Amino acid sequence: MFRIEKLTALAAIAALLAALAGCVTAENALSPNDVASMRLTGVNVSFAPDSLVSTPESEAAYAAAKGIPEGQMLPALRTPEYREFVRGMVGPKVKAGVEQAMAGRLNGSRPVRLEIVVSRYTVPSVMWRAVVGGDPEMIAAVTLVDARSGAVVLANPKVEGFAPGGHGIAGVLVQSAFDSATKQGMEDRMIAYFAREYGNWLTHGA
Repeated sequence: MFRIEKLTALAAIAALLAALAGCVTAENALSPNDVASMRLTGVNVSFAPDSLVSTPESEAAYAAAKGIPEGQMLPALRTPEYREFVRGMVGPKVKAGVEQAMAGRLNGSRPVRLEIVVSRYTVPSVMWRAVVGGDPEMIAAVTLVDARSGAVVLANPKVEGFAPGGHGIAGVLVQSAFDSATKQGMEDRMIAYFAREYGNWLTHGA
């Protein structure tokens, strides 16, 4: 049997590969000097009307709030009420995670803010990952705007972030060991990867 150190090492490698998997392909026309002049003063998060948002935590919280018995959540997942509920849980997480990941990257004098519109935010359950597989995934449009005038500075219509979820029973165990060792869940890592990919694109890797 693998020792826990080996399991966490394997998960760390998977995390690195997932970080590299984030995808931002839009052109960044800002010069490094342009970017260096900016100071991030805010992050706003909203959701596209047809966005797909699903997490085990939000499903469990909604079921508890509404008294829905275990195994009977499927009809509720299709309702507008549930969609608003889960967006209300996910939005603050994305905002806090992006603010944390972007801290210290924009330290100039021109105030700017990020407008993030999420189109996909999915986190598979432990059971799903053990039986079927799948990784957490986030896709969003990110627009950098002037905080004073509201004018668009730079838009990226599609930024992606991923995190390793661990596939199969062995993969789930490895991921659980890694989460415990790093004290960070895969949902938090997904947001952090998303923000780092955007930050690297915006700053030309600086």
